[in-house]
Amino acid sequence: MDPSNPYQGPVSDPLPPESTKEEVVGPARRRPLGHGWLWWKRAWRLTAANRVLWTLALLVFMAILTGVSLVGLFVPVLGNFAPTLLGPVLSAGLMQLAWRRWHDEEFDFGDLFVGFSRRTGPLFLAGLVQVGLQILFTLLTVVATLALYGGEIAALFSASLGGDPLGAEAMAGMGALSVFKMLLLGLVIAALSVPYMALIWFQAPLVLFGERNGLVAIKESLVAVARNWLPMLWYGLIPLLVLGVLVALVAGLLALAGMLFGPDSLAMMLLGLLLVMATLVVSLFLMAVTTVSVYASFRDIFGVADDEPDTTPDLV
Repeated sequence: MDPSNPYQGPVSDPLPPESTKEEVVGPARRRPLGHGWLWWKRAWRLTAANRVLWTLALLVFMAILTGVSLVGLFVPVLGNFAPTLLGPVLSAGLMQLAWRRWHDEEFDFGDLFVGFSRRTGPLFLAGLVQVGLQILFTLLTVVATLALYGGEIAALFSASLGGDPLGAEAMAGMGALSVFKMLLLGLVIAALSVPYMALIWFQAPLVLFGERNGLVAIKESLVAVARNWLPMLWYGLIPLLVLGVLVALVAGLLALAGMLFGPDSLAMMLLGLLLVMATLVVSLFLMAVTTVSVYASFRDIFGVADDEPDTTPDLV
C-alpha cells in the first residue's frame, strides 16, 4: 500500500500487541534482595486502588473458609482437613483477582470462584498434596513433642492413675527445664514450618497459571523460595515491623484513653468496640495486600511475561 495515498483504507497490524500475548510461567529465577520490598510496594499499589472491594473480597473468602471449617466439624477426623483440601481451589480466586487488577481490568467478584470452573481437578489434587504435607508436619510435631516431654507425660499419666504418687512432685521440680524444653520445641516447630510454607507458597498460582500439577508445583515452589531466601527473608521481616508499629500505636491509644476516661467508663467500652471493628477491617485489607504480594513475587520470580520493576501497573 502507498503510505502517501490518503484514500486507502486502514491497515491492521498483523502482529498482536504485547499485552495480548500469552504469558509464560518459566522456571524460578534469582531476584535481588531489594525485591522483597518491591513485592510489597507493587501489592500496595494494586490493592489500594480498590481497597474497599479487596476488603469485601477477603471478607467473603474468610466467610467461605469459616463455613467449610464449621461443616468439617461434623465429619470425624477428615473434617479437620477440609479447609486445607479446598484451600488451593479458593485461593485461586484471589490469585485470579490479582491477575485481573495487574492487567488493569475491572474488579470482578465472580473471579473468587474461578477455582470451581478452571483447573478444578489439579487445584483439588493440590489440596490433597497439602493435606499430606499437613499430616506429615503434624506427625513430626508430635514426635518432637514426645521426644522432649515424653518423661513428663508418662509421669503425669502415672500419677493420674495412682501408680506413681511421686510423679507429680518430680514434674514440679522440672520448672526451669520445662521452660527450656518449651523454647526448644518452639524452635523445632518453627524449623519445620519454614519448609512446609516454602512448599505451598507458590503452589496455587503455579497450578492455576503455570498449569503444573500439585506435586510439581510444591517442588518448584520450594526451589523458588530456596533460590530467593534473601529477598524472601526481607519480605517476611517487613510485615513483622509493620505489625509491631501497629500494636504499639493501639496499645498507646488504649493507655491514653484509659488515663483520660478511666478503665471502666462507657467511653472506654465504646473505644474498645471501635478498635475491634477497625482491627477487623484493617486485618482484611492487609490480608488482601499479602495475597497480592504473593502474586507479585510469583510474577517476578517465575518471569511471567519477563516482568521487570518498570512494568508494574501504576494504578494510583
